[in-house]
Amino acid sequence: MNEPTYDVVWPKSPRGVHAVDLAPRLDSLDGKRVAFLWDYLFRGDELFPLLADELAARFPTVEILDYDIFGNTHGGDEREMIAALPSALREHRVDAVVSGIGC
Repeated sequence: MNEPTYDVVWPKSPRGVHAVDLAPRLDSLDGKRVAFLWDYLFRGDELFPLLADELAARFPTVEILDYDIFGNTHGGDEREMIAALPSALREHRVDAVVSGIGC
């Protein structure tokens, strides 16, 4: 008897990105500088002001750095922007980031 044969393909590929440990969670946002980052794609101009108001109500001494300070995280120069982001965050003494990514 001639049994059929089938090629089998494993759909899982090797990992392309290695996991890294997350930064420790802040105990509070009081007295901290929080940077907003946005890709300018979906309603960040509506949502970030609401979030800033809520954070200020909960943490009266939080300082919000608006997304326009850092620029668009998506677009033609996103690689350069993201590459420069760590030094920009250090320059502005940022303690935490809220990144808005629209779909």
